Amino acid sequence: MELYPFQQQAVDKLWNVPAVLVGDEMGLGKTVEAIALDIRRRQELGAPLTWKTLVVAPTSLLSSWADHFRELCPDLKVKVIDPKVRHKLLYALKKDRATIFIVHWAVIRLMPELAQYTWFHVIGDEIQSIKNRDAQQTVAFKKLTAVYKTGLSGTPADNKPQDLWSVLHWLYPKVWTSYWGFFKRHVDSVQHTAGPMMCAGEGCYKKHIRGFRENAGPKNVEELHAAMDPFYVRRLKVDVLKDLPDKYYSELVVDLHPKQRRAYDSMRDVMLAWIGEHEEEPVAAPAVISQLVRLQQFACAYGELVQVNKRNKVSGEVETLNALKLTEPSTKIDAVVELVGNTDGQVVVFAQSKQVIHLLAARLTRKGITNCTLTGDTPQADRGPMVADFQSGKYQVFSGTITAGGIGLTLTAASTVVFIDRAWNPSKNRQAEDRLHRVGQKNAVQVVTIIAKETLDAERNDSIELKWEWIKALLGD
Repeated sequence: MELYPFQQQAVDKLWNVPAVLVGDEMGLGKTVEAIALDIRRRQELGAPLTWKTLVVAPTSLLSSWADHFRELCPDLKVKVIDPKVRHKLLYALKKDRATIFIVHWAVIRLMPELAQYTWFHVIGDEIQSIKNRDAQQTVAFKKLTAVYKTGLSGTPADNKPQDLWSVLHWLYPKVWTSYWGFFKRHVDSVQHTAGPMMCAGEGCYKKHIRGFRENAGPKNVEELHAAMDPFYVRRLKVDVLKDLPDKYYSELVVDLHPKQRRAYDSMRDVMLAWIGEHEEEPVAAPAVISQLVRLQQFACAYGELVQVNKRNKVSGEVETLNALKLTEPSTKIDAVVELVGNTDGQVVVFAQSKQVIHLLAARLTRKGITNCTLTGDTPQADRGPMVADFQSGKYQVFSGTITAGGIGLTLTAASTVVFIDRAWNPSKNRQAEDRLHRVGQKNAVQVVTIIAKETLDAERNDSIELKWEWIKALLGD
């Protein structure tokens, strides 16, 4: 296996370390580095084929992992889980029918039998998936026993500095024992007080019903990096791939269609009323973001709330719920179609909502523009061939949701990526951009974000970049 010099340096440093974190920037080939570590460890230890490696990765990357293993070490038999018949994987494991077993993250919670084995090597791809220390998935994953552990993530703390603790605790549970000890040492925060008087928190001039702690970024970063150095590597593309073309950012500002504007303003008024009800109390971030995401969707296309019937999985009763239905008109989709029509090159388009992606696909098809779409509903078997067809030039436009299409794929056939809207998590946006800006890209990458005028688009993008600065500091960039 021939590696880039920086990849070989990582393998040389980490192969004999029992638990490691590869935090290279997205697009530098962390998958290849992890496989190289597995091969090197087997060679050095003379590991027999009965010693199993378990790869845990996002669903969209299972076939990619299998292809890489089969290409780089064809002597090792690979077994990829079939989500519809999970028991076949356990049968292959018991009968020594494979050496490399590849599963998606949800399987760890659904198949506790995996924790009954001592694995030679456990590889956690997108290891920030265990950031929630109390989640069932995280608890189940940490029950796995392995001789070697390898975590992969370009953003191991993908939204808040304290998210890194759970990853470190998985790697070395006897060293990184206390979450709150880590929080106090490495997370800067402001304590807000409750009561009839003004809050005593720094820079706060409000009254609060309940006290709460507000995060203000990382601290003692150099100390943290020094503690992690023996088992951690982090390289940036600008440092190790001198010939990789640059990324350029631009914004395309559009006016909402009058029909969209009326719907957006109505939804905004509802949102303002909701904020007014909660502004004097701390509200969990997911509750706030769920409200804002719905408002953001109204900036992407015309939206209306409709009633749908859904069966409750617990009680079995049918419930009537409000759901958001997105339809035309959409000035953002207008802008994407115009942009695609003005270029002969291939284009990648991302959005948060699969409804928006399907609206775009329908419009492109009516215009006679070849396109393919990848959302969470896309069958696993179709994903690899779809990417290969796009890379070969069969389609001019690849469109996908940020969650499904924004990780692990190589889309270097295009050099323009358009965001109809952006995720609230900064690392997800950067991951999506780097489907194009990675090894194999020969052209400068144009990153275009469509902004709807007089909506939350512009200001929310500013807040995303603020959080990203925290994360960059934590990772040592």
